[in-house]
Parts: sequence; C-alpha cells; structure tokens
Amino acid sequence: MKRKFLDVKLKISFAAAGLWMVLFSVARWGIYLHNKGLFEGVSSSEIAAAFVQGLRFDFYMTALGLGPVLLLLNLPLSSKKWTKICTALLLAETVFLTGFLVGDYVYFPKVGRHIGEEIIQISADWGYIVSYMFTQLWWALLLLVGGCMLVLRGCYTYINRAVPPVRTWKKTVAVLLGIVLLFVLGIRGHLGRGKALGVADVYNYVQTSQGAALTLNGAFTAYQVGRKGAQEFTNTYPFQEALANTQALLIAPNEEVISSRYPLMRQILSARQPVADKPNILIVLLEGWHPYYIDAISGHGFGVTPVFDQIVKDGMYFTNAYAAGQRSIFGFAAVLAGVPLIPGLPLFGYGLEMASLSPLPAHFAQAEYYTFFAQTSHRDSYRLCALASYLGMQESYGWEDIPQQLPYKEKAPFGYDYDAFMFAADKIARHAQPFMGLVFTGITHEPFASTLPQFDKYPYDTWEHGFLNTLAFADWSIGQLLERAQKDGWFENTIFVFVADHTSGGPADTTLKNQFQIPLVIYAPKFYPPQQMGQVVSQLDIPSTLYNMAGLTPVYTAFGRDMRDTSVSRAALVCRGDHIGLITQNGAVLHTGSKLLSVEPYNETFDALAAQEELLSLDKTAYTLLKENRWYNPQQGAL
Repeated sequence: MKRKFLDVKLKISFAAAGLWMVLFSVARWGIYLHNKGLFEGVSSSEIAAAFVQGLRFDFYMTALGLGPVLLLLNLPLSSKKWTKICTALLLAETVFLTGFLVGDYVYFPKVGRHIGEEIIQISADWGYIVSYMFTQLWWALLLLVGGCMLVLRGCYTYINRAVPPVRTWKKTVAVLLGIVLLFVLGIRGHLGRGKALGVADVYNYVQTSQGAALTLNGAFTAYQVGRKGAQEFTNTYPFQEALANTQALLIAPNEEVISSRYPLMRQILSARQPVADKPNILIVLLEGWHPYYIDAISGHGFGVTPVFDQIVKDGMYFTNAYAAGQRSIFGFAAVLAGVPLIPGLPLFGYGLEMASLSPLPAHFAQAEYYTFFAQTSHRDSYRLCALASYLGMQESYGWEDIPQQLPYKEKAPFGYDYDAFMFAADKIARHAQPFMGLVFTGITHEPFASTLPQFDKYPYDTWEHGFLNTLAFADWSIGQLLERAQKDGWFENTIFVFVADHTSGGPADTTLKNQFQIPLVIYAPKFYPPQQMGQVVSQLDIPSTLYNMAGLTPVYTAFGRDMRDTSVSRAALVCRGDHIGLITQNGAVLHTGSKLLSVEPYNETFDALAAQEELLSLDKTAYTLLKENRWYNPQQGAL
C-alpha cells in the first residue's frame, strides 16, 4: 500500500500556517470594514492590491513565528508526546497572535495606523494592559482561551488516533529543507537580491498611507520597530542645504548660534517681551483633548467645558496649534525639551536620551526657580518621572505619591486630575516662588472611569460619552486649580500654559489638521489681554516662548521659535507613525522621507513642493544632529 505524503505532522504544519494566514486576512478585512471612512479616498485597485500584496507581509510573520516550531515538529522523531508538545507550542503562538491582532484592531482607529513604536513603550505599562484585558476584554479573553483549549483537546485526540509517521530519509530531508526554504523566502519576501522585507517596502505596491496601512499588519510593524528600536526611514535630502533652511525657519533675530558643531544651539541675546521679573510658569499637559469637544472653540454645545471655555475667551488662544505626534511621549518631549521624535531614531526613554538634549526645567532651575513634575498616572508610565528628572526637574511625582482627595465612584486607571492639581498646589505652597512646573493629567485616558455623580452627564454607552464625562471632571478640576491659585496668592504672577499632549476622538476625518490640531492657551490675565492668534504653532515652540516670556536668556536648542513671532512663515512638523508631515497656513503634506504621500491644500496658494522641501529639511536636520549627538552641548548650555 502506498503511504500518503501528508502524515499527521505535515497536516498539523499546514493547518497551523493556513490558520495564521486566515487570521491575518480576517484582521485586515475587519480593519477595512470598521474604518471605511479612512479608506474613502483610496482607489478600488489600490484596495485590491493591499489585500493581495498584504499576503507577503502576512507570510513574513507566519514564517517567522511558526518556522522554528514547525522545524522542531518535523524532526525525525516518532514520539506522540513530542508531537503534542510542538502542537501545544503552535497553539500558544496562535493565541498570542490572535490577542495581538485584536489589540491592533482596537488601536487602529485611534491613530489610523497599526501599532508601531508603541510596542517599545508598552513594557512600562504591563499592569495597565493586563488590567484592561481582564476588565474591559474579559469576555474575549475567555472566549479565546476556551476555544483554544477545545482545539488543543481535539488535536491531542487526533494525534492519539493517528498512525505515527514513518518517513524515509529522503522525505525527512525534503520536508526539513522545504520548511527552511519557506522560512527564508517568507522573511526575504522575494527571490532576488536585496534586503529582506521591511516596512518601507509597502510603497512598492501601494501609493497612499491608507493603502500602506491596509497592506501591513500590526504584528509585522510592531516586530520591525521592536527589533530595531526605531522605525525605518530614508531621507536623502542634502544635509547642509537642509540645515540652512532649518536655521532660517527656527533661529529668531534675537538669538545667536554659538557653535558650528551644534548649529541649532543658540543663545537668546535679549528676551522678547518678558512680562515680569521671574513670573511663575505652570504647564498643564491635557491628556487627549481635542478642540472638537471644547464649546468655546467648536461651538458644538457639549456642555462639559465651562471653565476652559472661559480660559479660551480670556487667554491668549492659538487657533492653529498642533501636536508633535499622536502619543503622550511626543508632547512631553516637545514641551520640556523642544525635541521632535522623528522616525528612524530611538524613542525618548528608549535610547534617544543618550544624546544630549536641551533641558528646559534645568534652565529654569539655574535661574533659581523651584521646578517640579507631577503626573496622575504611575511613576513608571512612559518613564516620564525619570525623564523629567533627566531634564532637570528638581522633583517628580506620580500616582504613588499623590493622596486621593475625594470619594470617587470608580478607580481610574490613570489617576485623577483634581488630586494632582491639589498636590501640585501643596508643593507650591511649601516652596518659595518663583516656580516652574508641569502637571500631566490622565482622567480623560480610556478606559473612562466614573468619578463623581455630578459629572456623569451622559450614559457610558459610547466612547464619546465616556470621554465627555471624564472631560467634565477634568474641566472642573482646572477650575479648582485656578481657585486654589487665587486663594494661595500666586495666580496673578503665574503664566498658565494649557496644551493637549495629542488629540483623541473628534470627527471621522483623516486630514493632518484634524488628527494633530490641539487646544493651546496661554492664560495670564494680568500679563496678556484676551486675544486670538491665528499663526501656525506647535508644541515644539513652547520652550522658546517660555524663555522669552520669563526673560530668561539661556543657551538652548529647540525645534521651534517664540509662538508670538510672526516675522516668518510658520509651520508645524508632525509625526504619524513612520511618516512625517508638515502643516502650514495654506496646506499640509505627508511624506515617507523618500516619497510624497498626500497633499492637503487649504487654499489655492498652497505650494506643495515648497512645503515638501521644508519638511525634508526639518527632518534631515533633526535626524542628523540627534544621530551624531550634535543637538546640544551641556557644557556650553550650563554657562
């Protein structure tokens, strides 16, 4: 009787590989169907190409993930126990992949892309991830584990009944060699010469960022970033030309570059319009606030921001302000160090700090300010407390240090804004002024917790309603902070900077303007009359602005200039995953570094080519100076 080629081991091997390919395809279809608004402008041919060419990237992860175990499974061993062990390993990998793809599916609509650099940061927030899984996704977790246990039991029953494979040495060699060849082919992605498949290769098959997002899968992007510590990026713009363009954009007339080796490091010769002798500075970094939900800005009438509405009316409100990125760490790095977290470099907290960065808190401390940082989340979240200390904050605090002030209905995963504000006020009361501090809020971070009954203005039935309820509490907390400042006597001499770390929610609009526009208000009624300023500004402009407002003249480096300076055509550099973008008064562009992806004109005067050149210049300059550690010289900066 002729023996069948597909014995039990090969059947399990083909079943596992086929299941992974199906899972990737199902995830791709799920993302496409759940985010149709994101793909509206993509042609049907590009959508089709994304599904077909996406199989390359799916097969890459299938070969990488299953290849070693399949090789072990198909070793010339006839033991059923060995087959069961390898089968269990294959199923465990499948459970992990399924869970990861579900997480990517949930994450995708928030930023319009797959998980990327976040995979590096997640190590500091495993507690939150586990808590979220067991509280918000417990049913899916139970279903997944239960289903896999049933599959494993079925596999074991099949193995017990199957005839142990008896292979000739020729068949054994053929099987093992075939697995190795498929493993190599999957990772290379092609048969010819050249590098193995990478994220940037997606643009060989599609033309738009939306098409790229649909072609790729979250496991592939996370793996590529995780193994390198940075995303792939290529920008061939000439450095010297890029530097000249960047200096013209960022160096103000009242500043002087003091070193050719550190060509963006400059000293303020005379502060531009200081408001007083050492005014207090308090920066409030608002977690995930979008202008869409602030009635004084959008006029939508959500009714949850009465305090901030008044701040917008009475403050210096920048109507055209943008975040540097889509995650909190981007806003933190921009505000306190003036540094952009561009693709191709390690993230802040995961290697970028090995380069010397310009420390805004340290400069204020040198000017005899008391400096502090407080965040509502845990101290190790994003490693922000450690990074704040690295940048010169004399004191840094997290959830563990902040006493609970009120009888909240639910435990908030990222703490309570009111508690952090009162904690900061207590610290200020114990120290002689002036002070410079940053409080990073967290109540508006999902999953949204019910705080106090009076702030449950909407049912917790949608993401937006949950966000609005926490926003109502956050707004009230700001009001309590301002009342405390008045009561303690430091309100009048303080410059408050209210700025979001990034956007969250808002309209189903994939433009850069919608994805990056943030509320930014400088609130100091004694110093500045109510006014609206329409020039394009960025979080990266905040260090230069605060130095000038406070009358400080340090040697510093920042990728911005005073927000009040309208003597140049201003623009905001933004980073969206492995892409960079530039938002100007007349339009915006999105780029891979080697290819222009999209153009968003706001009017007919927009010059996309000029914007592209400006974008590449900024990116090239930042990348080169940070890579070569020529961003900032601490020895000169301390003078």
